[in-house]
Amino acid sequence: MSIDMKNQNCDCMTRRELIKLSVAAGVTLAAGGITKIAEAATKEKSSANKPEYAKQQFLKSMNCSQAILETYGPELGLPVSQARRVAAAFAGGMGMGSECGAITGAYMVIGMKHGKTTESDSRSDNETFKCLTEFNKQFKARHKHLTCSELLETDMGTPEGVKSAAGKGYFTSRCPGYVKTASEILDKVQV
Repeated sequence: MSIDMKNQNCDCMTRRELIKLSVAAGVTLAAGGITKIAEAATKEKSSANKPEYAKQQFLKSMNCSQAILETYGPELGLPVSQARRVAAAFAGGMGMGSECGAITGAYMVIGMKHGKTTESDSRSDNETFKCLTEFNKQFKARHKHLTCSELLETDMGTPEGVKSAAGKGYFTSRCPGYVKTASEILDKVQV
C-alpha cells in the first residue's frame, strides 16, 4: 500500500524536503571541513612559527612592513594581498629612514587588534597605546633604536644610504633579525 504524503494529514516530510535537508546537511558538513582546513593552515603559522615565517617572507620580498602585516593580517580579517598593499610604502622607514618597517607593520597589527572603532572608545585607545609602549620598550631593549637609519647606521632616506646598507649586506644580515624580533615581541604584547 502506497502512502501519498501530500494528501495525508501528518507531520511527515516529502521526498523533496528530505532531499533539501540532505543537501543542506552536506553543505554544512563540507563547510565544517573547509573550516578545519583553514584552521590547520592557520596553525601552521602558530605563535611559535610566526617570527620565522615573517622573517622568511621578508627574505622573499625585502619589505619588512609587508612581512609583518601579511603574517598577522589574515587572522584579523585582512587578506594577504590587501596586507601587502597596505604595508607596501612603510619599508625603509617609510622611504625616509624613519621607523623601521617591521615596527610600523607591528603598529598596524596592534591597531587592527585593539584600535577603536568609535570616537568614544577610550578603553581601546588605552589598550592600543599600552601595547605600542610595551612593543617599543622591548624592541629598544634588544636593538637600542626604532628608526631604520639608526638600525642600519646610514641615512635610509637617501639613495646613497640605501646603497650603503645594501653594499654592507644589511638587508640580508640585519633586517631579517629586526623582522623576527618585531614578530616575537608582537606575539607577546598584542595578545
